[in-house]
Amino acid sequence: MKELLKELLKELDLQQKFLPINGGDINQAFRVTDGQSDYFLKVHPQMDENFFAAEVDGLQALGEVVRVPKVYQVGKCGEQAYLLLEWITPGTGDPKDLARELSKLHQKKAATFGYPRANFMGILPQKNHESQNWPNFYFTERLEVQIELAKARNRWQPEREKNYQRLKARTLKTWQTETFTPSLLHGDFWSGNTFYDENGAPVFVDPAVSYGDREVDLAMAQLFGGFRREFFTAYQEFLPLKTGWQARLPIYQLYYLLVHLNIFGESYGGAVDRILMGGN
Repeated sequence: MKELLKELLKELDLQQKFLPINGGDINQAFRVTDGQSDYFLKVHPQMDENFFAAEVDGLQALGEVVRVPKVYQVGKCGEQAYLLLEWITPGTGDPKDLARELSKLHQKKAATFGYPRANFMGILPQKNHESQNWPNFYFTERLEVQIELAKARNRWQPEREKNYQRLKARTLKTWQTETFTPSLLHGDFWSGNTFYDENGAPVFVDPAVSYGDREVDLAMAQLFGGFRREFFTAYQEFLPLKTGWQARLPIYQLYYLLVHLNIFGESYGGAVDRILMGGN
């Protein structure tokens, strides 16, 4: 990997100096320099250019509303797909400012649910065929895409399928009286995908964008922790959630747990089963 990285730095006309950045599960990341400025370099040796092109598209969508890193170059060197971004030095900030920025993102609307292009959740495909019907979109374009992957990887047993079908029937019946609005979503909103710059301004990274129910971002934010109570309190003040959001929370978290089941294995199976059984 070290030699391949040197080849990539040479192609990008960067100095042969790099500092690995820890924290991600999907890509290898480095802080690199051209002697005058620093950059953030993401590399994935098993994906093609479309993988990072989808991320660039997502950053551009978010960047119309909130701060994201500037994109300098995306491409492939040998077998390595790469993305070269602005280096933003991390700082500290106020969770209320992050909540305000997320609420601004969610106030950007669309006519339909979905997105003009497919993209990725982690390294897994995220389909975005546009729809007027949120419940149908969520089950077919989100949950069932991951369930088909789980079946192919022998991680979906008959008992899970039975519980899922019961959960689906019950949820669709409950949601048929609800009104949902297509809001711009970050799509993978956990604490590792946002930070503050040196001036305390929130920065959003690593999106998996689409237009959907904004509660999806809040569900992911509460799944693995990392956000302070002040963040959620402030969000409710800026853009209050609809009545019943707590009941929808685990159903939205199921998507992310299925993704983790497919990427990391059965260690996430118990959490998936608890949500499936909770709907019966």
